[in-house]
Amino acid sequence: TGQLGGLVSVEATDIATGRADVVVTFGTLRYLTEIKRELTNSAPASLEGKYVRQAAEYGNTNVPFGQLLVLDLTPHPDGAPRVDESVWVARHRPPGTTTDRTVIVGVVAGNRPTPHDLSS
Repeated sequence: TGQLGGLVSVEATDIATGRADVVVTFGTLRYLTEIKRELTNSAPASLEGKYVRQAAEYGNTNVPFGQLLVLDLTPHPDGAPRVDESVWVARHRPPGTTTDRTVIVGVVAGNRPTPHDLSS
């Protein structure tokens, strides 16, 4: 419902022969977002190694980039990263292709300590 009613679908099937978590449609453009939960290692290289190939594959169905959103449930005892440290662009080139696929990666920190918990 609301302003995005009819523009957003979840668990959409038959997308790149699979199922996409969230699809937002604006006219003929479809923006697909793969959503993951990370419990062990939220380092960018680790997240890219685990998830970027899948997000890139969904992204090649329409728009020139895929989107990956990760809920980071690893501990953050020293404080959570800033938003600008949690969003980046990753590239993936599937074997046998000549063009990189681009994925916008965003990480949302869960298990965040409160500012009071960081006081010594």
